[in-house]
Amino acid sequence: MRKFFTPRNTIVMVVVLVAMIGSAVLLKVPLPAIILPAEPIFHFGPITLTNTLIATLIVDVILVVLALLTSRKLKDVPGGLQNLMEWFVEIFYNLNEDIAGKKMVKKLFPIFMTILLFILAANWLGLVPGVDSIGKLEPLEEAYKIAGVTTGYKVKELPLGMKTLVVDDGAYTLSRAEKDVLDAEKEAEAEHSGEGETAVHHESEIGYYVLSPFVRPPATDLNVPLAIALISVVWTQIIGVQALGGSYFRKFFLPNMTGMKVIDLFVGILELVSEFAKIISFTFRLFGNVFAGAVLLFVMTFLVPFFVPLPFYGLEVFVGFMQAFVFAILTLIFMSMAVVGHGPDGDHH
Repeated sequence: MRKFFTPRNTIVMVVVLVAMIGSAVLLKVPLPAIILPAEPIFHFGPITLTNTLIATLIVDVILVVLALLTSRKLKDVPGGLQNLMEWFVEIFYNLNEDIAGKKMVKKLFPIFMTILLFILAANWLGLVPGVDSIGKLEPLEEAYKIAGVTTGYKVKELPLGMKTLVVDDGAYTLSRAEKDVLDAEKEAEAEHSGEGETAVHHESEIGYYVLSPFVRPPATDLNVPLAIALISVVWTQIIGVQALGGSYFRKFFLPNMTGMKVIDLFVGILELVSEFAKIISFTFRLFGNVFAGAVLLFVMTFLVPFFVPLPFYGLEVFVGFMQAFVFAILTLIFMSMAVVGHGPDGDHH
């Protein structure tokens, strides 16, 4: 302990402690509104562009650019980015080969790698500065009508015409009476929505606003994990039919597991239910972990903006990778099982 509490280490710890306390006192930031549905950012006629859709498009562009940069000048002796990507791909290709076998790996590996890279890039996008913190300021009244947000903050003018939310005057929470009035307005707008476009007020009558970020991690929108889960489960059925033909569906309706028809019929029903359960499991595992991680970073930055959130960023790097890997590896395992005959003499195809 004496070696640890050297003058140098003591000074460093004191500086860090002062910085943490000072950040909590001086660098106060408003707690972002925790909203489940994706917030609409732009409207192109009948098409609404949400912040999670923008993030999904950004992830797609990142992956396409990464693929182009890696394959632009391929060399027999790779170096730099090509070397890194070949190492990354080789590790997972060998893993896929061990699980699926040499015969099926070429068919299953592209699906595995696509899911892994997309979810990984989508999860890590939430750690980029500006994501979830740069956006447009919406009046608290409109935010309540759209997403049920009840707390807003004052706006402060910054240089170059920029604006930010501040907590100097504290937060403002809508009263019960104000909520009733806004609910009535929302119902009236819904009734007249077919008569024309409803005007959106960009100035708050009570003077408080909420931030709607331009970019939000895709998996924090339940639609994105659900879409990937549907792709995973549907593609598993396609792989099974390609390998076994119509006999693939025997495991749901006419399995021959034990030779006892009643038990086999019950097993088939369980298999059918399990396919739908996979969709629910895939969706809420990814959504829950990513959304909880985003909320954790919100809260820690709100409490102590300086130093303290850094370990949680490291944790989210690990969690983001693990969620992508678990989703992809389970998809691979399910596809590998789908090409096995469903009977006592079933073979791997």
